Amino acid sequence: MANILNEGLSRTLGIEFEFKLKLQTLLTEFKDDPIVQAETTEATAAAAALTKFIKCGASMGFEAKRNAYACLEQIVTALKNSSSVPASDDTALTSELVNVTRFVGMEGEEDFHFMVATFNLCELISGIVGEVVTEVVEETAATGGITTLVLLDGGSDYTVDGADEDEDPYSVLLSGTEDTGNGTGGKASVVLVAGVITAVNSITAAGSGYSVGDILTLEVDTGVHASGDLGTQALVEVTAVS
Repeated sequence: MANILNEGLSRTLGIEFEFKLKLQTLLTEFKDDPIVQAETTEATAAAAALTKFIKCGASMGFEAKRNAYACLEQIVTALKNSSSVPASDDTALTSELVNVTRFVGMEGEEDFHFMVATFNLCELISGIVGEVVTEVVEETAATGGITTLVLLDGGSDYTVDGADEDEDPYSVLLSGTEDTGNGTGGKASVVLVAGVITAVNSITAAGSGYSVGDILTLEVDTGVHASGDLGTQALVEVTAVS
């Protein structure tokens, strides 16, 4: 993915206190994702490690890194256990988690390397579960209906009448990923190939309240399609509003 999903986390790399605040918010969202919650043992362990991470205070020292890693490890394990997550993502998750492991026990400038490795793993997880930390300031950003957007991730297992069939056009709802300030009412026509969204044909409903930089999930439009099932989330970024 060329675009940065977690721009808010990226901008705090090297700033321990700010990075930790952003990371604990993102880990909370990862932990609460339905795919992770379906794996109850891992979800419980992730919650316990996250609590310890939050209690470590402002620094990204050894204890904070150890507990952040423990939380990420359980989240990764839950995703790898899920049949909804494609095998290619399983392999990438293992590789990025190993990179994080390398820097847990190191101090000094290695704290920065830990942040970078953690950020890279979070980018991968965000692309799977559709939870992100953006840099859009919802209170001051210009809002409007969507005029253009770019596809960031095609997701997996989008279905037509219960099967991963090809369909062009395929209708999706454009849903915000933030806790507040999300736009509403956006819809798009997309290309579906073997359960993966490969392109956006057009915006069929601009909606309102969206901001440039918003990252949106593509939800199955159950008003059009018989099945609402999907594996991992497809993501788009809003690049212009009217």
